[in-house]
Amino acid sequence: MTSVKFTIKKTSNSEGKHSIVIQLIKDRKNTTISLNKSIPYEDWSFETQRVKSQNKQHKGLNSFITKYHDLLDQQIDEFELRGAPYSIHDLSKIVKSGFSSKKMAPSYTAYQQSIIDENANTSKRSTNNFYKDTLNSLKRCFGKEDIFFYEITSNFLFKYEAFMRSGNISDATIGIRMRTLRSVINKAIKSELIPESYYPFKKYKIKTARNENSKEILTVEELNLFKLYKSDFPEIQLARDIFLFSYYSRGINFIDLMQLKENNITSQSITYKRSKTGVIVTFKLNTISEEIINKYRNLTPNAPFLFSFLRNENPQKNTIDNIKKKRLKEINRNLKRITIDLGIKKNITYYCARHTFATHLKFNNISIEIIREALGHKDINSTISYLKSLPSNQLDKIIEEVIN
Repeated sequence: MTSVKFTIKKTSNSEGKHSIVIQLIKDRKNTTISLNKSIPYEDWSFETQRVKSQNKQHKGLNSFITKYHDLLDQQIDEFELRGAPYSIHDLSKIVKSGFSSKKMAPSYTAYQQSIIDENANTSKRSTNNFYKDTLNSLKRCFGKEDIFFYEITSNFLFKYEAFMRSGNISDATIGIRMRTLRSVINKAIKSELIPESYYPFKKYKIKTARNENSKEILTVEELNLFKLYKSDFPEIQLARDIFLFSYYSRGINFIDLMQLKENNITSQSITYKRSKTGVIVTFKLNTISEEIINKYRNLTPNAPFLFSFLRNENPQKNTIDNIKKKRLKEINRNLKRITIDLGIKKNITYYCARHTFATHLKFNNISIEIIREALGHKDINSTISYLKSLPSNQLDKIIEEVIN
């Protein structure tokens, strides 16, 4: 039970007046909060918990008190209806804020839109697609444009998941939307925009997508088969070469590989800036990566780039993106043909070279920090995400080797 009482302090201030206070009692804990208003002792009615009419300012003061009374009543009702735990500290924050109920329970939609606007011209603008998609999905589920934080309860999260599943939304997309929603709520709590009691994920757990986030990798044995593979078809051989070049070049992303030039090579090393993070990556060429570079140098002499995916020396960004999309699709299709020829029953794509490189380092007990630097990640969390989703059969093999 929660008790809210308005009274005055027993002791007077320097003017001989007594401060009007709110006494809050919950779970055998109590606190007293001043409303920064004071009156003579005889002007207070302890029965009605209001200022007597003999005080000239009684209407304004009583209206002020009633505002806080209604605010607390409404907030307590919302807490109770939501079945959410709340503390006397949460109630104190409501009183001290002096805000209306609407401000204490701000619009979730407006807050998420503000995050989208803030990210628009920053390095995080690409994540806005997730924020926009989640916001539009929530609006469809609620059937309205304006959604308040207190409306997003644990029960709603279960209903929201059911709503998405009824539309045949994949587990991966459901997971992304739920994590985005959780991120927005955590940001609001951290900034003290809403109380911690509004957090709805205590009873609802975000499910891991079934096999959709698992990153395929090649074992050492399978990688050796790739190295021995030969094809009479140049496009298939190109897919094999590019895959191996990425693996032996610290998992270089395809968009960065496309833009490598002669001036990126100095003293048997390659140095380039990652398009995604802006991090400078430098690594020494090994025998295999050097052989691949020399092969394509000779095929296209005097070309502006080491690999002939881009013909123009100064291509526009949209040109690079379009060619990347087209050529990557061709490479992945040819990698599938290679795995079929080799009897490898895995869905291998170009980016599996990067996953394989990072995973092999991890299997050889290389520290996460060194792997982070090798991959050109800005933070350690990006590296961890690369290493945590391993195929179960690979994990089984590792465990067997350890326990045997």
